Amino acid sequence: MRPCLLLTRPEPAARAFGEAMREAGWRGEVLIAPLMRIEMLPLEARVLEGVATVIATSMHGVRALAQATARRDMRLWTVGPGTAAAARAEGFRDIHVAGGDAQALLRDMARAGAEGPFLHLRGEHVAVDIGAALRAAGHAARAEIAYRQAALPLDPAAKARIMAGGDLVCPIFSPRSGRLLVAAISGLDLQHTRLHMVAISQNAAAPFAALPCASRGIAPQPDNPGMMQEIMALQPKLEPWEKPS
Repeated sequence: MRPCLLLTRPEPAARAFGEAMREAGWRGEVLIAPLMRIEMLPLEARVLEGVATVIATSMHGVRALAQATARRDMRLWTVGPGTAAAARAEGFRDIHVAGGDAQALLRDMARAGAEGPFLHLRGEHVAVDIGAALRAAGHAARAEIAYRQAALPLDPAAKARIMAGGDLVCPIFSPRSGRLLVAAISGLDLQHTRLHMVAISQNAAAPFAALPCASRGIAPQPDNPGMMQEIMALQPKLEPWEKPS
């Protein structure tokens, strides 16, 4: 049985990542089974009053900002290259790119002497409270919830494929997505399935500690290219035709 790449990110991010993996040379199955749905919340322009720097830690935050104002000259700090690309696509010009995760963002902003007041456009669930961290460092900062990450049940077809067995590669992009996937598969019959976890960070990997995995990997950098690199390094160990008899 061919190895299967299980993508549980919200659409369209899951589909885009699957296509990128195909282009990178992934030769196994690609199973898209989102465990979250993004629900944008109304964001009024008044929340931007008095703000010197907007912080976006996802493309959804960028989208919320673009919908809230026609201005494209605002100073924008983005968590990594993917979010920065989304900001450029929306027409923003004053874009600063951090190292790929929340901790790198805070470090890079401090090194650059970023000036507030700051506004973090965030989801309902976050791994790091950036606004609180900035306030603890003496800055004027607040957060606005611009979207929800609503949990979804695991699709029955996905459950059937998971229990069918073989190598199942599980990319984990956040601690919450890891928790949702662990909860979704913990009650399934996995006796014929070899789980391979590839996480974007140690924090994202933590929920999988309770599950028996054939392998566990952490991306060399916390972004899509890092995740792809780790998965492609794993692929030769999975393909049946490359395994010793």
